[in-house]
Amino acid sequence: MGGDIVVTGRRAALEAADERKRRSETIVDSVVADDAGKLPDNSITEVLQRVSGVSIVRFAALGDPDHYSVQGSGVQVRGLTGVASRLNGREIFSANNGRAILWSDVTPELMSAVDVYKASTADLIEGGTGGQIDLRTKLPFDFNGKFHVAGTGELALGDMANKADPSGSVLVTDSFETPIGRIGLLGDVAFSQFSSLSQFLRVSPYFKTTLSDGSSKYVPSGFAYGDEAFQYKRYGIYGAAQWQPAESLTFTGSFFQSRYKSQSSDYGTQLDSQTLAVDPSSSSFDSNGLLTKTNALFNRDTGTFAPTGGAVNSSGNKGFVQSNTRTRDYSLSFAWAPVDSHLSLKGSLQRVDSRQIYDRIDIFRDIGFGQSFGMDLTGDLPQISVNPATQASFADPANYLWTASMPHNERNKGRLDAGQLDAEYTFDNSFFRSVKVGGRYAKRTERDLANGYNWTALGRGWNGDPQLTYANAAPGDVASHAFKDFFRGNTTLPGNLMFASQDLASRFNVNRTGLVQSPPAGFCTGIESDCSAAGPLPVTGYGGLSGIRPVGFVLPGDQVDNRTENIAGYALLRFGPEEGARGISGNVGVRVVHIENQGSGFIQQNGGTVFIRNGVQQTLANTFLARGGKADFTRVLPSINLEFSPTDKIKLRGGYNITMDLPTFNALRASGSVGVATTASQTPGGFGTFNNFTADTGNPLLKPTLSNNFDVSLEYYGRAGTSFHVAPFFKRLTNLPIYALTTRQVTVQFTDGTTENVSASATDYSNSTKAATVKGVEVGGRFFFDMLPGALAGIGFEGNYTFIKSSNPGDAYRDITGTVRNDAPLVGLSKHNLNATLLYERNPISLRIAYSWRSRYLLSTNSNGTNGTYTYYSAPGVVSNQDGGADASTQIALPIYGGNYGSIDAGIRFKVNDQFSFGVQGTNLTASTQRTLMGGYPGGELVGRSWFQADRRISTGINLAF
Repeated sequence: MGGDIVVTGRRAALEAADERKRRSETIVDSVVADDAGKLPDNSITEVLQRVSGVSIVRFAALGDPDHYSVQGSGVQVRGLTGVASRLNGREIFSANNGRAILWSDVTPELMSAVDVYKASTADLIEGGTGGQIDLRTKLPFDFNGKFHVAGTGELALGDMANKADPSGSVLVTDSFETPIGRIGLLGDVAFSQFSSLSQFLRVSPYFKTTLSDGSSKYVPSGFAYGDEAFQYKRYGIYGAAQWQPAESLTFTGSFFQSRYKSQSSDYGTQLDSQTLAVDPSSSSFDSNGLLTKTNALFNRDTGTFAPTGGAVNSSGNKGFVQSNTRTRDYSLSFAWAPVDSHLSLKGSLQRVDSRQIYDRIDIFRDIGFGQSFGMDLTGDLPQISVNPATQASFADPANYLWTASMPHNERNKGRLDAGQLDAEYTFDNSFFRSVKVGGRYAKRTERDLANGYNWTALGRGWNGDPQLTYANAAPGDVASHAFKDFFRGNTTLPGNLMFASQDLASRFNVNRTGLVQSPPAGFCTGIESDCSAAGPLPVTGYGGLSGIRPVGFVLPGDQVDNRTENIAGYALLRFGPEEGARGISGNVGVRVVHIENQGSGFIQQNGGTVFIRNGVQQTLANTFLARGGKADFTRVLPSINLEFSPTDKIKLRGGYNITMDLPTFNALRASGSVGVATTASQTPGGFGTFNNFTADTGNPLLKPTLSNNFDVSLEYYGRAGTSFHVAPFFKRLTNLPIYALTTRQVTVQFTDGTTENVSASATDYSNSTKAATVKGVEVGGRFFFDMLPGALAGIGFEGNYTFIKSSNPGDAYRDITGTVRNDAPLVGLSKHNLNATLLYERNPISLRIAYSWRSRYLLSTNSNGTNGTYTYYSAPGVVSNQDGGADASTQIALPIYGGNYGSIDAGIRFKVNDQFSFGVQGTNLTASTQRTLMGGYPGGELVGRSWFQADRRISTGINLAF
């Protein structure tokens, strides 16, 4: 029956990936483009999430759990975030303060395959405690001298974004015999657009609160909800030329560019208050004392515990972002391998240039949410409610106050120059097959410009400009925003709200000077505290100009410079029985690396904040302190990889190696800030009350992380397209960089010229003094029912499961009472990862239905919104210091976890002939909800933090090949 099987393009690609894994010198998994020249998914992260042992993060970053990423961002291999990015075996990166490329930047249409290295050999570039991901492009000589043209075209639509997104690619290649030898040329261009709409709900931390009956409960300090419309346009260009002047010598030159332009528009409303309480007689709580349902959360007087009777104030923001990232790789290489010589040489020169432009602005406003609001947390989603009068007030623009603006701009650029030379000597008729030696030099620099998040008030009355409302908005500057079909109708919201318009935000995204101009002289004279009656302004200008920082990157603290130089050399010995004999084969080698990291920047003291401390009004001065650091390290990285094949279908591998990760430039940055945290005044325009000093810095002296890795893999390769593997692994990691809350002694300066040495609550990086361990096992395989008759023979199944367990004594967090704990797992690591795919591969049909799932994983132990301080009152007017700190506040840093998440994708393609095929693909067909959870509560309970939902997506496309 097997002779009747007709192999289609995707099945041929699966078999090619199996063959690459089988022939590799270490543990590798591959995804290979099919005969239409296309990978099976529309982004690199989507491709990688189906590889055994690989998982992706569906957030903007691991440390940013409040912003969702529909296609995914970060990648973990075997639970570790230390994943090195490569292009054709050479280093590549994005200028984003990190070491690796942003996977969303990469144009998948340009790739011929993606290789995931789970273990290392001495000749691989150092980097990747979790592994390395190598993006492989096509070369002209891959096509055996044939003229070849391939093209793809696609149109996609998300059911929430409701925008049509085109994408396409064209590849042309040919080779020629000339008087100077064989010459090959290849060109590949690609474009893709992606639009999405995601919605979110969020619950603020549950603070420990003594209620009016004397009981201590945990009450949410507020909520947030909103949506984000996102669109990117990605442009890819790739060109390669090869010249073979002799059979033994080949020169290759290539140019790769991926450009990623994105725009997002978000609307959000937030309500946060440290004085919220409930009536226990009309509220319900779980067994650990956490609020589950109430019809009234209200502000109370902390001195009497009686309701204040005032409105619960809600903030809201209109955010607008534009970014433009471009990465270019220029590479020259040669390979010399005479057939009559034992010696061969390879070498390469490479330059990578990357830049990132990022502009964001948030425009804030306030509105009252009535004297109280209801919250029901008993279901799958939070339900937030207000009374009808409050809901009606949302329609009146006079009830909205212009409050603040906050821009953030970045201009980053990075460069890598690298050179490598390898020599290999082969042996005849010997157990030792070859010895290989080589060296590499690389210099990586990055200059990052960022002007902080300069929150400043608009006109508020107390700062020299009148308090304006939305009734004073110039034409087109505000609009009502409807949260349509929110979570597909599965939750209720208080109502639609008004925000600054997208047009207003986009006009002042780079330079907000016009936004903060004072209104015309005499405008609303005598009613400066509420200008609603004065009517709309003739032109935009809502005050606060005197408080903004200079526009652009003009302050010393705006610039951070980093440099890393690597010098590496290696030796690798390959061995094994002579051809046809059974026995143990493999390689053993060592790589010696010398690294020098250097950084410079400034520590900025965040001045301008006026606060009351010990009854005295104080203001921090605006100052900068130069800071720099330099450190060098030499590391020896041994590796040994063994394999034994008792039959042609079975391969047993074992290996040990040490891999290394350099800290990110963000972790190494010499810059930072010192500031002050306050409790907001309950009096409009009043000064906040001092809580504690804060510091946020990097550490230029961080050491590299080392991982001692032990790997075993049993692999079975049956008939074509059938494979199975089981692969246990163990890793021991030392010097992990830990980013957590700690206490630092810093010097602060006040505007009156006095200085003081104080204790600051600091978020800082340090190397963990204790080792972390990761152990687990991968199981995976694929098979087709080739033995079935007729069309049924095309049915197949592919699946993999990875179990990972970690011990991480280094990371620390503070629970809701301020107690320091270190029982968190490694960041990004899910204990369980599962992929299951139903396949059908038989001409003319190629079909797959794929389910991907990962269990809960840690996102951050120091996330914005769940760190900071609050004040616990054990009785009216009685402050209880829960964490033993120097002041009355309780310092927290709650761990945030990504919840269990699974989604179903499907695709079908019809092959009309060898030149033309078409298909339909759907992603997130189940409209899955991604949750995040807060830890640090009694009984180890994890509490809902955020809920995100995004588009189902359908696309249809064609593939051409000649």
